[in-house]
This record gives sequence, C-alpha cells and structure tokens, in this order.
Amino acid sequence: MPTFDEQKISNAFPAAYIEVHSQIHSTNDRAIELLRESTLHSPAVIIAESQTRGRGQRSRQWWSGTGSLTFTYATSISNNQIDRRISPPSGLISLASALAVANALKLIEPTHDFEIKWPNDVMLNEKKIAGILVESVVTDANPYSIIGIGANINNFNLPTLQEMDDRRASRETTPATSLAQVSGHSNSLSNILIKILTELEKQISIVTESPQQIVDQFNQVLLWREHAVIVTSPSGATLNGICLGITSDGGLRIESENQIQTIHSGSVQKLVSSG
Repeated sequence: MPTFDEQKISNAFPAAYIEVHSQIHSTNDRAIELLRESTLHSPAVIIAESQTRGRGQRSRQWWSGTGSLTFTYATSISNNQIDRRISPPSGLISLASALAVANALKLIEPTHDFEIKWPNDVMLNEKKIAGILVESVVTDANPYSIIGIGANINNFNLPTLQEMDDRRASRETTPATSLAQVSGHSNSLSNILIKILTELEKQISIVTESPQQIVDQFNQVLLWREHAVIVTSPSGATLNGICLGITSDGGLRIESENQIQTIHSGSVQKLVSSG
C-alpha cells in the first residue's frame, strides 16, 4: 500500500503541482531543478518517502527514516502580476514555515505544547520533532521560496540528532521525538501533510500581508524566551545572554552584558548553570 494518497492530496490542493517519490536525493534539490528547467508552477509540493541527501540548516545532513514526513513546498511570493506586494524578509518566511508546522501538529495533538527553537526547529518537551530549510531561487518570472520540511511522525526509537548526523563537528546534542512516541499510535502521513500544507498557505499569506503578526505569534511559542541561552555562530563564536524574542526581520534579540544584540544566524541552546 502506498505511503501517500496522492489523489487525496491533489483533491485538497487542486491548483498545486505534486510529485511523490519513493526515494530521492533531496526534495529541495528536485524543486530547484524543476524551477531552473522552467517546468514548475507555483505552488508545488515534492514529497519523498525517503531522502538520501537531505539537507538541514548550515549544510547539515538531514536524517529521514521510516515513518518520517519529508517534503518541499515551493511558492512564489510575488506571483500576482497585479498586486506586487513587497516580499517579506527571508528570515520571516522561515519563521512562518515553522509556525505552520507547529500549528498543524497542535491541531493533531491539542494537549501538547509545540514550541520553536530559533530559527525554525519545532520542539516538543525540548526535543526536536521537525526541522525546516528555506532556500531562495530567482527565475526570470519571480523569486521563489523553497521550503523543505522534515517531521518525525511515525518514527519510533529515535536516536539523538548528533547520532543522526555523523558529519557534525559540533558538540551540541539535541534529543529527538516523534508524534508516535508521544501519542502511542501512528498517523496518516497524507492527512498530516494536508494539515501542514493548509497552515503553510495560511502563514505565507499572513507573512506577506501582515509580517508583524508572524513576529507576534512566533514570540508566543519561542523556546527559552526570557531564559539564559548560548548562541553559537557559524564561525564557532559564542554569545551568552538572555533570549528576549524576535525582531521584525526574524533576528534573535539577546541581552548580554547590559547590551542588546541581534543575531541573524547561528544555533541556540539553553545555558545550563554549572553551579
């Protein structure tokens, strides 16, 4: 029996271009390939039962196993030829995508609180349940946002994310979880995909028309807000401080040594006191 009900997904999103693969290198790479060949219209959904070269933030390998939901949603923010709204900052697209996933999972498991670790890791009980990679592609017609999403849905016996990615040099280790682990039962991947896509369309519309609303929503579910954190930059530099929230362009505000700094890239971990 197929993992995904392609007809059901198509019926839910009749205007979307949809591809379903049993295995693929990367759903983001496939979407980018189609865009560069000018054979893709917006919106598009590329779905894979498994990825062999999935990518995460900062060029990390994205692990996907049996029971995970991996797909890419490609959309043009400026595809309306009449209403040329200013495209929102790319950082807000990433935040809006994380909100969409968190909101969809909350609809499925309403008794659980899904939070977001900046910039776009969806967390449950401080364990990662979904990750997002947003890339931008500019064609002759429009700029596109390529939103890759990997969510742990029906996975059991998940290792830590450190074990998932043996290429990582960082000592940072984040435990992972899945819907199946917290609920005790499996879910229809097609149904969950439809819920996430519905929320994605909603949040992308909001971020285009009212970006501050995305910022306000994100701050409400921001993990470790008003707590001490350590931020590690892509170069390896670290900053300790209090997480204050998100700026209007998606940056992270950190209060350190009586000064407020805005961080636009890096990873965040909770600062554990050694005393």
